[in-house]
Amino acid sequence: GKKDPGIPNSLPDKELILKEAEKRKLQQEQEKERQKERRKFEREKLRNKKRNLDTLVQEALKKQKVFENKKATQPKNTSSQNGGKPLENSLKCFYKEFRKVVDKADVILEVLDARDPLGSRCHEVEQSVLSSGTNKKLVLLLNKIDLVPRENVEAWLKYLRNEFPTLPIKASTQSQIENLSQSKLDISSITDELYKSSHCLGAEMLMNLLRNYCRTAGFKMAINVGVVGFPNTGKSSIINSLKRCKSCNVGATPGVTRMMQEVQLDKHIKLLDSPGVVMAQGKSDVAQILRNVVKIETLPDPIEAVDSIVNRCNKEQLMLHYNIVDYQDVREFLALLATRLGKLNKGGIPNVNKAARIVLQDWVSGKITYYTHPPEHCDLPSYVSAEIVTTMSKAFDIESIKPQENQVLDSKLVNTLFML
Repeated sequence: GKKDPGIPNSLPDKELILKEAEKRKLQQEQEKERQKERRKFEREKLRNKKRNLDTLVQEALKKQKVFENKKATQPKNTSSQNGGKPLENSLKCFYKEFRKVVDKADVILEVLDARDPLGSRCHEVEQSVLSSGTNKKLVLLLNKIDLVPRENVEAWLKYLRNEFPTLPIKASTQSQIENLSQSKLDISSITDELYKSSHCLGAEMLMNLLRNYCRTAGFKMAINVGVVGFPNTGKSSIINSLKRCKSCNVGATPGVTRMMQEVQLDKHIKLLDSPGVVMAQGKSDVAQILRNVVKIETLPDPIEAVDSIVNRCNKEQLMLHYNIVDYQDVREFLALLATRLGKLNKGGIPNVNKAARIVLQDWVSGKITYYTHPPEHCDLPSYVSAEIVTTMSKAFDIESIKPQENQVLDSKLVNTLFML
């Protein structure tokens, strides 16, 4: 192209034009600089927006530590940590009632949580039952089978039956507003809505097992059946389902079933409902908390129990369940969760204690997916002999209720949660 000749010297306002051109050039450069700054600012803004929550949490954790260090220097108020009620008296009362049930019962149903049968099993209870009389029989009920895959239920049934007769059951839930109706075993007609409501799967099977025992043992009068287990394994819910009406006080608060109640089911069977078994000796505080023996709102430090949950559960599942990013330990997990839920203290510090209580509540209500696998080998406890195993098995004739059991386990509803 042709070279720009510039501004001819002959123009009268040459100097003015040059100044204008210089001014325009300066304005253009300034505008370019402003645009550059704007772009830089936008990039920074975008970077901050995309900035990993991890970093923010790390900063918040530092603040949290400072906050906790300050708190640690202050005197603690422990007067209300156990709800103002002496724990020892409460435990003695529970144990006394439990003894009444064991002494009066001919058959004891020990209710286990299908997610963790060994963790919800109480060997002291079993020992107590077996040592209190040769004619007393023990049956294990694997409750909440809707919360674990079918294969897992079958594996546990096989394992536990090496020791005691064991039945799978899905007791009625706590949303028992109207009269309960137990589901007969026409499983094909059961819808998801029905399954998730207050209906019981396996109730008829349990009744048949108890009737079998009445026949084989030759009982002329009604047998007394005791129902025992840790709090919230579903003892009262099982009785309510069988009775078809709300006969026992049911709730997610530990120890809501206080005194022994008798529930007549039919002319053959009378159920005794015991309070939740609370065994303090040899059990860690964390174990008690995870079994919902201790009230969550009264815990001075809920983080240790959540640490146990975090270590037990699949990390990816927890991340998906709570919609949080990867974490290194329980404190970071809780800080991320508190931040996501908006549970913050002054200065934007995550309230990890509040987050911990939410996690514990989710745990005891079954919202967190978790289940254990049975050990490869079954070693009989010292108080269970091969003779006891054979006697118990013959008395209840488990084989006779196998068709009903298969119908319960074949139900697509029992497996719905695990087809996703």
